[in-house]
Amino acid sequence: MAAGHDAVSADPVYPPSLGMRGLATWFAAVSRDAEAAGLDRAEMQPRTRRHVALGAWALRRGYVREADRAAWRERSIDFFTDHGVDLMLTPALAATPPKAEGWSGRSWTANMTANIRYAPYAAPWNIAGLPALVVPVGVRPDGLPVGVQLVGPPGSELLLLAVAGQFEVAAPWRRHAPAWPRVGQLADGATIEP
Repeated sequence: MAAGHDAVSADPVYPPSLGMRGLATWFAAVSRDAEAAGLDRAEMQPRTRRHVALGAWALRRGYVREADRAAWRERSIDFFTDHGVDLMLTPALAATPPKAEGWSGRSWTANMTANIRYAPYAAPWNIAGLPALVVPVGVRPDGLPVGVQLVGPPGSELLLLAVAGQFEVAAPWRRHAPAWPRVGQLADGATIEP
């Protein structure tokens, strides 16, 4: 790598049950938050109500177990030691994000499916409680930004930030969308200049 790092190929092994446990944990967290805040389910959007109900169900059925999360955390930490690596680099997204149009009117299933398909890479490390970040590294031919995820073992936050800073220096990114700010006049008569 141009910044002086050695890069090796190493694939973490994800247990088959991790995806379902991750979903159960996510649902349960939302259910616990809703209960702690005293939210009335009847006032929630149908999608949120379903999410909360699935979380309550997962908790009642015992699908959210701290022992499972702790075992995945230890296995994740061991990955760094076993492979002799300081950080892991993964894609940020698995696919182009879906267009931002009309998702609030779509079903819970449609929303969940879209999110799981395009953004699966953060969940395993969130469940493990490991430090991670996503950093922009360039732009695709269609103009959309590209990012990578960096994951580290406990205590690696400063290293993650330092490497993210090296990515920023090597491939600076725009702070705003290409058309922002727009040149023209606002509704109140103010003028925007580039």
